[in-house]
Amino acid sequence: MEPLRGETSKVRVELRRTPLVPAAGALIAGIVGGRFLPLPGGLWAVLAVAGAVVAAVGLWRPGLHGLAVGGVLVAVAGLGAVAVGLDYFAAGSDDVLTYTGPHHILATVRGQIVSTPSVSEDDPPPAYGYRRPPQTHFALQARQLRQADGWLAVRGRVAVTIHQADDRLAAGQQVEVMGWLGRVRGPDNPGQYDWSAAARARGMPVRLVAPGVESVSILDGAAHSWLARAWWRVRAAARDHLAACGDEQSGQLVSALIIGERPPSLRALNRAMMRAGVVHYMSISGTHLAIFLGFVYLLCRVLAMSPRRSAIGVLVVLAAYMVLAEARAPLVRSAIMAAALCLAVLTGRSHAALNALAGAAILILAVDPMDLFDPGFQLSFGMVGAILVFRGPARQAIFGRSLRERGLMVFRDEERLRRWLNYTAANWLMDAVVMVLIAYVVSAPLVAYHFHLFSPYAAPLSLLLAPLVTAVLVPGYVSMALAWPMPNLAYAFGQVAGQAAEGLAWSVEAMDRLPGLCLELRDVSIGWVVLCYVAVAAVLATRRMRLGRVLAAAAVGVLAVATAYTQRTSPPSGQAELNVLAVGSGQCVVLRTPSGATVLFDAGTRSGFDAYSQVLGPFLRDQRLPGPSIAFISHPNTDHFNALPEFLRHHRLRRVHVNEWFGAPAAGGLEASSHDSHMLGALRAAGVQVERLAAGQRVALDGRTSVEVLWPPAGREGLSANESSLVLRITCDGVSVLLPADIETLGRQALAAGGGVRADILMLPHHGSWRPSLEEFVQAVSPKVVRASTARDPFGPPAQEEPAEFFARLHRGYRFYSTPRNGWIQVRFGGGAMEVRTMH
Repeated sequence: MEPLRGETSKVRVELRRTPLVPAAGALIAGIVGGRFLPLPGGLWAVLAVAGAVVAAVGLWRPGLHGLAVGGVLVAVAGLGAVAVGLDYFAAGSDDVLTYTGPHHILATVRGQIVSTPSVSEDDPPPAYGYRRPPQTHFALQARQLRQADGWLAVRGRVAVTIHQADDRLAAGQQVEVMGWLGRVRGPDNPGQYDWSAAARARGMPVRLVAPGVESVSILDGAAHSWLARAWWRVRAAARDHLAACGDEQSGQLVSALIIGERPPSLRALNRAMMRAGVVHYMSISGTHLAIFLGFVYLLCRVLAMSPRRSAIGVLVVLAAYMVLAEARAPLVRSAIMAAALCLAVLTGRSHAALNALAGAAILILAVDPMDLFDPGFQLSFGMVGAILVFRGPARQAIFGRSLRERGLMVFRDEERLRRWLNYTAANWLMDAVVMVLIAYVVSAPLVAYHFHLFSPYAAPLSLLLAPLVTAVLVPGYVSMALAWPMPNLAYAFGQVAGQAAEGLAWSVEAMDRLPGLCLELRDVSIGWVVLCYVAVAAVLATRRMRLGRVLAAAAVGVLAVATAYTQRTSPPSGQAELNVLAVGSGQCVVLRTPSGATVLFDAGTRSGFDAYSQVLGPFLRDQRLPGPSIAFISHPNTDHFNALPEFLRHHRLRRVHVNEWFGAPAAGGLEASSHDSHMLGALRAAGVQVERLAAGQRVALDGRTSVEVLWPPAGREGLSANESSLVLRITCDGVSVLLPADIETLGRQALAAGGGVRADILMLPHHGSWRPSLEEFVQAVSPKVVRASTARDPFGPPAQEEPAEFFARLHRGYRFYSTPRNGWIQVRFGGGAMEVRTMH
């Protein structure tokens, strides 16, 4: 019993030193409960009041301190649940959210710009074809909303997008914006990023889209004090000064590392750092602040200032820095912990870093409880908490033998350098290695859960980049401090920081070419994340438990089995599954045969984004489908194939079927010819077998599924790019799907007149665009289900009466689905059955 009592005594002592840790745990538990448990908010409030009453009774009566602590924790948990309920589930009657619905309305909103406006382009851009013009994005604190009877006072933040670059705008300005107001739409395809949930978690579920800069008016007058306006100006000046330290990329990188603002120009670099597992250097965290404040403290000590005065100097610099930097959770956490350490030095009291960490969590979550579900919050607090708890044991476990051998070494007075290398420098290196390894072990499951990535090289690459990051930060901080009193010297330091930033960017780009740098994972559950930490804990506790090695081996084995299970491909359903993905103006169709093979029918869009990165790749991962080995490209227009270059970076295609003109010099116009010839070269360079098809040919996909080519005839001359489209009929167990691609009047009339075009399911040709021949073609096909892959619903306001009547009859006479209205459309057919599922 004595060892057990000793351990209990240690726990009590530790709790007395860190009383905020259980409070932070209770707050986190309450926020999670309030977010996911379907209980009324009033019940949580009653629980908080009951806990407070119990705590008061426990404090009043001697000997009931344990009861008092329990009551406090219950009260804190109840308050956390109430806070998340008010923040996430409730909206005031004057909130701008209450004036919106699922459909956007034309509205005019006045308010203040509360974020730095950024101009972005396509991210990532499509390999070929149409690219959207630059767009301006900012957050607007809404004040007024124009209604039919005048202006109405509102509140709440609105995410504003302007479909043009607008360099007039700056944070702090009062503006009036006219555009389409509505709630941020959820994903249109399985696996696609849920912008609606992200916007709701950030407190900006409303979006306002303005067509151009003429829709935005900058208002005269100021609604805020001179202090607020000065704050915006100082932040803008700091950002502009740091951005001038180098070229567009290196200057923006210096600004991102020092004040935390990441412009769209750094997105490609940010993605490369994420793949390498070093993206934490891109956001201001404990590492950045430790380098900065450590440099400030060292400078104070060099100037012969006492530790207390140095601590005061660090606090003053920290307060000024927080005015300039972007206040994200990792930075706020680091700042609170640094301030607590300085206060401990000033008051002469001992410092409990774990208690400071818990206090930082409580303060951040009290302001915004939804920060708990932000990946940055989880990674920052998880890694730092693990380092504080496990640094000593991990250091002993990894370097224990070296530490014991070093303790036996004796150095003479003249061997100061050797002594410094063996003690001071070795301690720095061991601490760095231990902290990087702990951070890697803690962050890897969370990164896999949130970003579906695993970076095997993350730990060593973090160590290698640390000197380069320091070389950017130190001169960058000095340059920012000297910008006003000594601008010339500040410029010189800024150039040094810019050169170091160029070296950092070059290093990241070189790392991005390493083989096996990043493994893309299918979705894993939060239970898998917990299992990872249980396995790590079992391994760490091997020596402290009886049968510890057996338990550790069992935990690791269970984790391995669970990991293999999460990365499995889904079993075939026994039917053919045809998935039409919502890609805007374009077409992307994925077929899974009854045997489980995956086949691609076109993959592209002209809506200005990379269809693989944002739609096709996430869909394959979410549905756990094997990578397609066969693809059909209907014709040479880029909105049917410009997702393939990025697709080829992640998957291995075995065979591609194209028409006779794909990649030929005269195929469908100058633009189409140049891009499709490049695509054909890329396919051949990747070792893909290219086969050309014409009417009358058939391709067997498995024993039950085949593809028949109905158009164009072999050797037919004079066809446009659209008219040369492959018209394919997929058949499984007697049920057929017709994919006519972009054929227009000539192809439609020829197929309708020739007969033999009937199918059970029809994809409307040319994205549902109206031609007088469309009705005759639909009647010739005689489908049961009609679908359209397009950016706008064909039932939108027509320009003529004839199309309106046709689409009305189409709606009445057939089961009609369209991607702008229904999102993803899946048809299961074969085996005598047919079933349709949609996203909306």
